[in-house]
Amino acid sequence: MNLKKHRNYYFDNLKLLLIILVVMGHVIEPLIGSYKNVKELYMFIYSFHMPLFIFVSGYFSKNVNDTKKFFPKINKIIVPYIIFQLLYSIFNIYVLKTQNFKITFAYPYWVMWYLLSLFMWTIILPYFSKIKYSILIALVVSIVSGYDDNIGYYLSLSRTITFFPYFLMGYFCKKEYIYAARVYIKKMYAVFGLSVIWLFIYLMNSKIDYRWFYGSYSYSQLNGFGCPKFITEMLVYVLAVIASVCIVALIPNKKLFFTKFGSRTMSVYIFHGFIVKLLVKYNFFNHISSFTSEILVVLISLLIVVMLSSKKINEVTNMIVSPKILKQAS
Repeated sequence: MNLKKHRNYYFDNLKLLLIILVVMGHVIEPLIGSYKNVKELYMFIYSFHMPLFIFVSGYFSKNVNDTKKFFPKINKIIVPYIIFQLLYSIFNIYVLKTQNFKITFAYPYWVMWYLLSLFMWTIILPYFSKIKYSILIALVVSIVSGYDDNIGYYLSLSRTITFFPYFLMGYFCKKEYIYAARVYIKKMYAVFGLSVIWLFIYLMNSKIDYRWFYGSYSYSQLNGFGCPKFITEMLVYVLAVIASVCIVALIPNKKLFFTKFGSRTMSVYIFHGFIVKLLVKYNFFNHISSFTSEILVVLISLLIVVMLSSKKINEVTNMIVSPKILKQAS
């Protein structure tokens, strides 16, 4: 049987877009304090890219109640976390020469938080999904937890709590809902919706603390709009949902020349951090001084995605992890 004929090209295209935005967000991050337009792009990306990425992960977790698949899936998430948490630690100590860097699995290193949170979401999903109004409860818990300064990076608890509603939304989402969004939301309306969000970010640029989109800070660590901070948190959720729906409506459901890269997002996710950190170490971003060079940075993001999506890098990832992990964690 030719499995390629049965691939869901729609989700390959969607995952490719999201992994491009993940890499782009990390590549332009060193510039957000220097350029207003870069900060706008950064906040626009962060307003929805991880929520939608996590939504997709939840969408493909519907077999979580199958005991034959549950434990293998757990292993296929936690094993790459352990391996690459260790590799990133070694990289920081011996390549980046980071002072006093400690090897730990309790505090995920940068991009590794997603795998640890995915592990925790998968663990609790079989129980939480059976609770009535589980999405609403997860939202309330997330909003209330923002007042607790003790929740933070440890075991990625803050992000696990903050992004869990999106994971649940994906789990409960039926393919009919995706189809309805694609068919009944006209492309022009989707573009208009994204344009409104961009305009909002543009107008509020100087007032928005971009760390709201990280999901890793308590309210006391963030600047608000002068209103109760739980309202700002609710606004973050609203922006993410609206933008995500618009993106879902815009993604093409057909095989394109770049669609194949969407099946290799795990390789990009776990390896791109090494490249970005090397660019920072060797002061690459100190040479960015014009709009042209800013465009170059964006193009470098695309180059990183294409390079890490190559067959050879994918084979390396397979050897380190396993072929099936790419499907489970991407």
